[in-house]
Amino acid sequence: MIRRYEASDRERVAAFLMTQQAFAALNAQTLEVFRDENLADFEETGTVSLVVEDDGAIVAMADLLRRHPIDGSLWLGLLLVDEQLHGTGLAQKVYDQLERDHMRPFQTTFRLGVLPKNVRARRFWERQGYVYEQDSVTGDGVHVHVLKKDIE
Repeated sequence: MIRRYEASDRERVAAFLMTQQAFAALNAQTLEVFRDENLADFEETGTVSLVVEDDGAIVAMADLLRRHPIDGSLWLGLLLVDEQLHGTGLAQKVYDQLERDHMRPFQTTFRLGVLPKNVRARRFWERQGYVYEQDSVTGDGVHVHVLKKDIE
């Protein structure tokens, strides 16, 4: 289900991103800017970019920074589940596998940023054991709530 992004996935990932209107709107971006920014992030070196497929269709994507250069923790830079599949349990299933296979083997502290107006996402992350740590501003000037999870 979850596998590493490859250059050959670019067109399919671009098409998937162009269907995620709600998340683009939360980011105050046009679909084109949202697509281009996320494609660029996926093609950066230094992160682990993942594609989630079901029956050959992309249904989610994730991007991880395994060791942040300042705090040393693993940062989940993106978990994007197809908005048509919200409420189906897919996000939970994907996150469980993501944490088990791509996060826990590398770190014991996880962080992520949630947009302040994305209440649904904040509730989801809190159900996963994340707690509010601080407010922050991303390198792109976006205000986020930083959530943290420590595991043993």
